[in-house]
Amino acid sequence: MTHPSIKRFRTILFKTKRKVKLALSKKLYVSFGENCLTDNILERHGLKLLTTPFSHARSNVEYILNLEADDYKDFLNLDHIAYEKLNKSNVPRLKKYNVVHNEYNRLHLNGFEFTHHDVIKDEKARSKIENRVHTLRSFIGRKKFMIFYHHRLSPNTNMDALLQDLTTLKEGYSTSRIRSEAICFTQRIIQSKEDRKLSYSKRDGVHFFLFDTLSIWEGDDDNLLWARCDEDLITEMVDIVKKI
Repeated sequence: MTHPSIKRFRTILFKTKRKVKLALSKKLYVSFGENCLTDNILERHGLKLLTTPFSHARSNVEYILNLEADDYKDFLNLDHIAYEKLNKSNVPRLKKYNVVHNEYNRLHLNGFEFTHHDVIKDEKARSKIENRVHTLRSFIGRKKFMIFYHHRLSPNTNMDALLQDLTTLKEGYSTSRIRSEAICFTQRIIQSKEDRKLSYSKRDGVHFFLFDTLSIWEGDDDNLLWARCDEDLITEMVDIVKKI
């Protein structure tokens, strides 16, 4: 068993190294949802340098654009946040920005969900999320944002509209001097293992990755939930993005 003091030292060392990398890096790989998978991929591939307000939440690009347009004024306003059921648990959801024009996975149409932070009861959690907003936006004009966005499988999504929204989003994180990039990835379920593949294209200024896979990335199996069953294709995507 590792001694607690050694664990603390390792944690401090890890955070220090990450701060140094953050200060020196020209590119900032960031998770903008729609759920926790994107953040997990960036973490395990050594690309994550900071946690965003969307890293551990359920949202969609239209919710984020509404927050951006409103300068996050009511993002943590408890007058607009309420508990709602998720399976057998209560999760806080921001209900102010519920009007969307596109279709998304049903879990991403219930309002901005603070999946892992009880921002209603926990003042420290609210402060943490607020700091993430300030930290993220403080790098506009200083870093090139590589915005990763995992679009959860949804057959009725208008992909052209989604990509247009992602283009709008990346423009908000760009300046005349530093142009940011948006990376969208999603799945298409196939029946034969021989048809598994990754397709890459650039659509409407967005780097678009389509994963043809056997199973949806969801459920109680961590290997499936975190897409590790398709790690070879995930690695292929990451390798392409690193060259952008």
